[in-house]
Amino acid sequence: MENQKKREWIKNAIIIFLVVMLILTLFSNTIMNYSLPEVSAQYTSSGQITNKVRGTGVVETADPYKVEVKEARKIASVKVRPGDVVEIGDVIYELEDGESEELKESLDELKKLEDAYENKIITSEIERKTTAAVSSGSIGTLEGNQAKLEAAKNLVESWEKRIAEIEKAQTKYEHEAEGFDSVGLGSDKSAWETQKAADEADYLKTKAAYEEAVLKASEKYIKDLKDARDNAEKAWRDANNRTYDVSGSDPITEKIAEESEKAAEEAYYAAEKAYNDAEAERKTLTPEYIKKLKDAYDSEAANYNYSSGMVNYYNDAIKNGSKEISDKKYNYAAQLTDAKDAKDKAEKAYSELKTELANMYGLESDLEAITKQREKVEKLRSESIGSAITAPVAGTVLTVKNVAGETTEKGAEVATIQRAGKGFTMSLNITKEQAKFVSIGDEAEVANSWWYSDIHARVREVRPDQGNPNGKIIIFEVEGEDLISGTSLNVSVGNKTANYDIIVPNSALGEDSKGKYVYKVDSKSTPFGNRYIARKVYVTILAESDTESAVSGDLIGWDYVVTTSSKPFEDGQQIRLKD
Repeated sequence: MENQKKREWIKNAIIIFLVVMLILTLFSNTIMNYSLPEVSAQYTSSGQITNKVRGTGVVETADPYKVEVKEARKIASVKVRPGDVVEIGDVIYELEDGESEELKESLDELKKLEDAYENKIITSEIERKTTAAVSSGSIGTLEGNQAKLEAAKNLVESWEKRIAEIEKAQTKYEHEAEGFDSVGLGSDKSAWETQKAADEADYLKTKAAYEEAVLKASEKYIKDLKDARDNAEKAWRDANNRTYDVSGSDPITEKIAEESEKAAEEAYYAAEKAYNDAEAERKTLTPEYIKKLKDAYDSEAANYNYSSGMVNYYNDAIKNGSKEISDKKYNYAAQLTDAKDAKDKAEKAYSELKTELANMYGLESDLEAITKQREKVEKLRSESIGSAITAPVAGTVLTVKNVAGETTEKGAEVATIQRAGKGFTMSLNITKEQAKFVSIGDEAEVANSWWYSDIHARVREVRPDQGNPNGKIIIFEVEGEDLISGTSLNVSVGNKTANYDIIVPNSALGEDSKGKYVYKVDSKSTPFGNRYIARKVYVTILAESDTESAVSGDLIGWDYVVTTSSKPFEDGQQIRLKD
């Protein structure tokens, strides 16, 4: 009996404990629910939205005129302030007297160039004829000067060759003179006479070739052949006319006229061929070719003269014996002395010519630099801005970049002017999707437009955003009497209707550094009822009206999204729905 009572007591105690635990659990859930953020939520929907693109832009001057200064000058005073209205010619800055820094530097550089030019003439002892040739621009062509150098160098080389020939002949003669005898002289004389005959033939041949080339290359030779051709042509025409005139007369007269005409025709073609052949040959008779012929002619003439001299020598040697030998040796020495003197003169002339040409080209380059610098100085003087910087256009001063005491920089912007009659622009960054709802010419609605007098904003251009491949930029033309550059305007534009699958209230949208988002309500069944979790879902705005927006993202139709909350909450936090 006692054990039965004990079991009853344990049973009742367990039941009481379970009831108490159940009561405590229910109360703890109720307390916890009341501590959760209380939110209002709405279902997503589908339907139509009349699209409007909204944003804030900054008004800018449509076509500001940049006042730039052409030279560096020190500012004495500033005569305008931003907002002042100016007319063309009104003074913006007064400048201190004096030349610009650029002009001073250019004048200094010109003086340096001129001093260096004169110093080179004096220190290098350049002759007046050289400076005169450079000043008058008559230094000749590069090709002509090269030809002069080559000729001077060739003359030196020809005298070197001549000296070697004389020394060789002198050495040979001295060896021969050691064994002088009349028989030997006679034999040598015969050899030199043979050599002389050969040299004479070569001399006459090269002379004839050179003179013929000079003749055929001359203008007179060609002219004479041309005149002969023209005279033959005239004679042929006269004979032709004669044949025509006697046509129908007696046969003998006709035959004579025909034979005369034929002879005149043959004479004309022969004269024409001679003229054409001469013209063709003349093209081959270049100055270089004629010079080669002249060099060959001179060389053969020297050989001929030499062999002639040797023949004469032997004639005299045979006649005069040892005295002639002595005289001949002296003659060789004299020839050698003259040739060496001539070579020295040629070398000096060659060296002087090189120096003269180097001086001429050096001075020409220096003179060109001086001329360019003088032109630069004159240009700077002609572009001098005087004692003030004035307004080149009429309008309203937007900026004044400098203050009194500063020195301007060449080409720098010193002020900007909003030209009279020019309006304003404003840009707005949008997405490519939003750009579909905007057209050129659309009139935008300006928030708080009553703050301004008769304000209008109209779409002028929709262009790609170079900094964002998925973006576009709207350019507005903005008008308004009270507008100034820098004013911020809130605008909305676009009025196109389209169907969308997911539409949320604008009150459900939030934004952070990653973009736009909504809080989707996820529910979970428990033994004590449903629990609700707020999950952050990032979305892309496809279209928006004043109260709702079409979006894309991780949402489906009839999802529940949070619109308001009693207090802040985070992604994944439990919430309670407002009754």
